[in-house]
Amino acid sequence: MLFPDTRMDRILCFWNLPGVISRPPSWKTLGSLSLLAFLLVLTVLLRCWNHAEVFVGGKTFFVDPDCYSRMTRVQRVFEHPGTVVHRHAFENWPQGTQPHTTAPFDYLTAALAGGFRLFAPDSQTALDRAGAWISPLLGGLTAAFLWFWGGRNRGVMLFFFAVSPILVHATVLGRPDHQSLLLLCMAVALGAETKLGASRGWAVAGGLAWGLGLWVSLYEPLVLLALALLFNACRLRGRTAWAAGLLGVLLMAAFVDGWRWPSADPVVRAYFANWSKTIGELAHVSVPGLLHWTGWLLLPAPVLLAWLGWKKRNRTAGFWLVLLIALAALTCWQARWGYFLALVFAMALPILLEAFPKRWLALVVFAVSLWPMAAEWDRQLDPKNAALRVEQRRDNLALYEVAQTLRGTLRLPVLAPWWQSPALAYWSGQPCVAGSSHESLPGTVDASRFYLSADPAAAEAILTRRRVACVVVYDPERVNAVSSALLGQVPPQQGAMGQLLFERPHSPPPFLELAYLNADFRVYLYPPELKRQ
Repeated sequence: MLFPDTRMDRILCFWNLPGVISRPPSWKTLGSLSLLAFLLVLTVLLRCWNHAEVFVGGKTFFVDPDCYSRMTRVQRVFEHPGTVVHRHAFENWPQGTQPHTTAPFDYLTAALAGGFRLFAPDSQTALDRAGAWISPLLGGLTAAFLWFWGGRNRGVMLFFFAVSPILVHATVLGRPDHQSLLLLCMAVALGAETKLGASRGWAVAGGLAWGLGLWVSLYEPLVLLALALLFNACRLRGRTAWAAGLLGVLLMAAFVDGWRWPSADPVVRAYFANWSKTIGELAHVSVPGLLHWTGWLLLPAPVLLAWLGWKKRNRTAGFWLVLLIALAALTCWQARWGYFLALVFAMALPILLEAFPKRWLALVVFAVSLWPMAAEWDRQLDPKNAALRVEQRRDNLALYEVAQTLRGTLRLPVLAPWWQSPALAYWSGQPCVAGSSHESLPGTVDASRFYLSADPAAAEAILTRRRVACVVVYDPERVNAVSSALLGQVPPQQGAMGQLLFERPHSPPPFLELAYLNADFRVYLYPPELKRQ
């Protein structure tokens, strides 16, 4: 030993532990680890760009209505461990819904809430914090996997994953949505497909990832699995272990969640087309829209990958080519596929950049290609949008106040605008007639009919049939616009129930009683229903 019985000797002994590291890390290794740390921090920080909208006045608000529905499920699981939520009684009251949502994301978020409970002042705060942070943490895990999986140019791949607007949105702060878990599953599954046959470990990891993805959702993962199997049909080595992992997870899914195939309600079939036009993830996307999420390099990517596959005999390039073309077409049809298009484009980047003769040239082209993404970030951070976010914060606080007035042991089923109903259900614990899912469309349609009704008797009939005890009224201009778009009818020029209740809170119809109002909302009680309780 050069330095016996000294601290330096102990340090050198540590670096020479058998089976760990044969010598101290080189400058190259330290540089690589530093780059990884920087990119992981960048990934998480960019996903917290909206923290001012999520954490307001000591409270936690989520990004969209579906998040509150998800957190209501997580709340049930957190309060009663071992529960598997098969039915939503908190939407489409009183019938409820049989959703396609499954248990893995519920329990993952509840487990994180259990960790936060050690430091949070109460269970509700821990639950809210878990809902806010679950997706950014999953985004960070996905980025870490991509670094582990990638080879040359993996820094470029990870930088793209960190800054892509659509990938940021999928894993943004305050968005507890299963898409963030799906991205991690699909990154592992697709990455394992490129290494199929390399080792049994990759085969098992791929099978488990596909299985978990299918457990979470039988939509996007099923299509991606079909595309992967069609391309890799002749690659059978390692498929035994792969199939064992896949089938094992699917059997567990069947045991835990069962097989649910809800029948389509006639109201859902009648109004689904109108409803889908109000949902951003179901909107069509133009080619310029795709470039805002991926950059200009998406345009020549198919040609470059085809050239690599033909000239360099690179089979992996062909794999990414097939996925990119299919996902670009699917994203143009439905925006929700954009998450997976951007993920696949990120994973294809290391190979894609090899088409350039010089590394510096590839990096310059990549940097220039990010201009549309920079423009998208500029649009999101525009002061005009900031003003809209301030207004949204005010509405959230006002709606939270409404929810607190409804809390209690007495059941008060609520009729409210559909996009506000999930938050009311989560904060108040009361069931709502409307909801943000397509399964709750029957209740959403009835709520829209109530707000547009010019006939008090018809409006009261809806309240009676839906066993409503409380009516929440919001800005009639917006409620009328959304309701008329859903129902496909022009709102009445005057006398619409939602407008009358908002503008004349102290002169409601005889069957309603004003219970609470603030600058943005009016709350009415329906006494006949309360008397029946």
